[in-house]
Amino acid sequence: MKNKELFKEIDGVFKAPSKNYYFGKLTYGSPYFYPTKFVSTIISIRKLKSRTIEEIEKKNSVYEHLKNAPINLYSNYPMVRRAKNKIVKIFGNDYYITWGWPISVKTVELGWKDKFESPRFEWAPQFAIFFFNLQFCIWWNAPKLEGQKYTDNDVYYEMILWYINYCDKNIKKAEKEWKWVDGNTKESTWNKNYLK
Repeated sequence: MKNKELFKEIDGVFKAPSKNYYFGKLTYGSPYFYPTKFVSTIISIRKLKSRTIEEIEKKNSVYEHLKNAPINLYSNYPMVRRAKNKIVKIFGNDYYITWGWPISVKTVELGWKDKFESPRFEWAPQFAIFFFNLQFCIWWNAPKLEGQKYTDNDVYYEMILWYINYCDKNIKKAEKEWKWVDGNTKESTWNKNYLK
């Protein structure tokens, strides 16, 4: 669901999420990694370190399905590869070269998954502009409630997802059928303070 649609669905039912901003050095992914095809320096070169035969054999025994894959041959092969890349041999050394665009604009929708027929929050909606080694980000986080030290995105967005996707947009049904309880107090975690 697009962010605009999500905010429209909760308008008048839930308190609006608060906007949090960041502008500065490249720090945050979208949501975890930098966008696809984005390379802040346009081109990046990394000298690869070869594993010993013993290390490769040990890796291959654990990851049989990755036998002879670059991830097994080098100890510093990048785990995340989201831009074009190639391994090049120069003067007897292997180099990992990646290239891409130094500018990216990314809108990230609310991240969640269904687990045991209930929603699980993963990440808040986000808008980000990546520009070389700088970025500007907006996150829509749970509204901060009175007396709260931190916002609680898990409960806030899971309540919203429960209301929209599991209870036919019926807020009374959503509260009545809410499944979660606090592990210590054994009381429902449904928080009426997030409602309008």
